[in-house]
Amino acid sequence: MKSIAVFIKSDLFILALGKLIQTILLFFAVRLYTKYLSDEEVGNLILILSMTMFIGLALVNPIGSFITREVNAWINNKIFYRNFLIFNLYVLIVSIFSFFVPYILNYFGIGKSIPTLYFSIAVSLFVFFNTLNQTIIPALNLLFYRKAFVVFTVVSISMYLTLSVSFVVIYEATAFWWLIGQILGLGVGFIGALFYFLKHVVAWQMSDMFNITTAGLQKILKFSVPLSIATFMLWVLTSAYKLIIEGQLGAATLAYIGLALALATALSGAIETLLMQIFHSSFYKDISDAKTAEERSKVFQIFLNRTVPLATGAIFVLICLSPFLLKLLADDRFSIIYPYLMLGLILEFLRVMTNIVSHAAHSEYKTQKNILPYTAGAVIALFCISYSIKQEQWEYYTLASLFSGWLLSLIIMIRQAKLLLKFELPVVQVFKIILHLSPVAPLTWYFSDTSKFTLPSLGIIAVVGSFASVILYKQHQRVT
Repeated sequence: MKSIAVFIKSDLFILALGKLIQTILLFFAVRLYTKYLSDEEVGNLILILSMTMFIGLALVNPIGSFITREVNAWINNKIFYRNFLIFNLYVLIVSIFSFFVPYILNYFGIGKSIPTLYFSIAVSLFVFFNTLNQTIIPALNLLFYRKAFVVFTVVSISMYLTLSVSFVVIYEATAFWWLIGQILGLGVGFIGALFYFLKHVVAWQMSDMFNITTAGLQKILKFSVPLSIATFMLWVLTSAYKLIIEGQLGAATLAYIGLALALATALSGAIETLLMQIFHSSFYKDISDAKTAEERSKVFQIFLNRTVPLATGAIFVLICLSPFLLKLLADDRFSIIYPYLMLGLILEFLRVMTNIVSHAAHSEYKTQKNILPYTAGAVIALFCISYSIKQEQWEYYTLASLFSGWLLSLIIMIRQAKLLLKFELPVVQVFKIILHLSPVAPLTWYFSDTSKFTLPSLGIIAVVGSFASVILYKQHQRVT
């Protein structure tokens, strides 16, 4: 009993419970928007979110990654408040710029099924509020304020769900009104988290406001500009196909393969973010404390040993559960996309592994090393997709194109990381955890016919999920 009580109070339990609640709410959102929105509006929603992802990855995420790398030092040196105000100003400028992006897309025949003004408003506001929400709230976790992080995350999503459903029911069932509800929910969560952060974490530090030094700016640019190029190529690899499909075949066509890959990203992303929430704090703290490349190599090796086997095992289970998950996550008219979901999760495995290995460049402030892997993958994927879109079974050709791009990116990323730090991929641990989880595959195959029904699907997910959780938790205990 004592060990159970200790576990319930542990950071792992708090973060896992928070991630479970968050994941359930987010997938409930998918179920709701696939119910209330038409195929065309689902496609429009996917298109709008892909554009916000482009702006976030190319222009905001690199600065956010720099903040993640430096936040501990800023808190210790009492300069967080100053730097956060500068970051807010930058995000505002990016949001204003993003307002004009949909007009450029419209000129090239992309997004014509959405009123361009609505498209612009949704993109601009989403970039601003989502960026601030996803900067402050994860920072609470990074600084070990676990409970506050979970609370404000759940508040954000709960408000988003409530407002989005209200707007599409009361006003109009469109992607625009769904996103307006999401934006307001993110805003509420950000404001609450910001007041908590300023009161409990930085104690309203007011020193040296807007004091931007040349050396400090050079450090930010050296870290962020190469990362911006790399993340732009990451977006091309993950989302450019959506623009091609929407422009060539229409929003309604994009809805099906776009939803399958979006669900794959959401499922694997839930695993990835939970792992980062658990291990990022200690990784960045230990990296900051390490004085030599040898010490940083040891820290990075520990990070790989902790994350790679767990991510592999979890995604393996998700692939096996794909038909059952789809029954719960999307409206019944989308049941035909489960093969795309399974293949999408294989793509996501390659993406997650690539992102994990990319931390070597973050550790050494040499983010330019990440440009080549994502660029090579993006070029191959785009070249192949331009051919695939013209084929009769274009969906599978497109997925094969993305697979080729991600596999090439992962291979080159490993090579680039080995030029920076000494490490070995934990291949043996990966095989062991897959072996322990292998009973999941025949079990889900045997009961695959029951995936057409809700209650049996829930039962299979519960049984497999419980079994997998025990195996993954034991792996977690072995590496911590």
